[in-house]
Amino acid sequence: MQRLLLPFHKLRRQPTCLPAVAPIAPPITWTGFYVGGNIGYSWGRAQTDFSGNTVTTQTFNPGIPVTVTNFPASPFADSHKQSLNGVIGGGQIGLNYQFSPKWVVGFEFDFQGSGQRGSSTVSDPLAGAFCSGFSTVPPLCIAFVPASGSATTTLDAKIDWFGTARGRLGFLVTDQLLLYATGGLAYGEVKLSGLTNASLAGTIAGVPVQGGTSIAFGDSRTNVGWTVGGGIEGKFWGWLSPAWSWKAEYLYIDLGSLDTVTLRGPSTAVGNLFGNTTMTIGPLTTHTRFTDNIVRVGLNYKLF
Repeated sequence: MQRLLLPFHKLRRQPTCLPAVAPIAPPITWTGFYVGGNIGYSWGRAQTDFSGNTVTTQTFNPGIPVTVTNFPASPFADSHKQSLNGVIGGGQIGLNYQFSPKWVVGFEFDFQGSGQRGSSTVSDPLAGAFCSGFSTVPPLCIAFVPASGSATTTLDAKIDWFGTARGRLGFLVTDQLLLYATGGLAYGEVKLSGLTNASLAGTIAGVPVQGGTSIAFGDSRTNVGWTVGGGIEGKFWGWLSPAWSWKAEYLYIDLGSLDTVTLRGPSTAVGNLFGNTTMTIGPLTTHTRFTDNIVRVGLNYKLF
């Protein structure tokens, strides 16, 4: 019998062609350090409580000048709100750590430039007295006539800039959409300035008598307070690299209070038939509490 021999190379198994397998995309993770920018709008409030006194002095000149000072102080007080609305913008840096498939914890710092400012004007009735009779030794007023007028105060409040340092805790609705709560420290520069104009008018023996003066006040300070809020952040679902994310956020901010004390304003004299009537305001005190609400949108880029 004759054998049939095949060449050795034909006995080798021919390779089998397998279908190509697409590479598996790495899972999206929120862990990493990021930077970003934002822009938004704010509506805040500066609630100012203020009080002051006016003091009257009269100098008579019926041949012998006599100055009497024993007048009761004429007080005034009020409380008024300044609305602090404006555009804000700034930047943020932060760090996220995804510690489970559904939860992310992190920390964020931000700094905002602010155009927030507001003003208001309030007028308060002022009741006082003028001297209608006096003794020369000692120089005392022994008879008074009533006087009435007003104290008109203009207030200007500002938040020039502010920032926050906050913790964040988020829940992943999907691997690309994060809902989060946030809260922590807030800081910012607050300012208050104003001017009070006071006037009194009365009649002595049928002759009109009046007096008036003004006082300016103001201060600024960098305050530390607190903030709380929440937001939503999401990836761009394939439009951009997973390193990019968008966010929309709301924060309530309390920047504490600012107090001013102005001990004495300039004395202003008004001449009349009986001599001069001089008025002075002082002390004048203010207490202003600054709060703010902000909404903003922004972009973040994860560096690593």
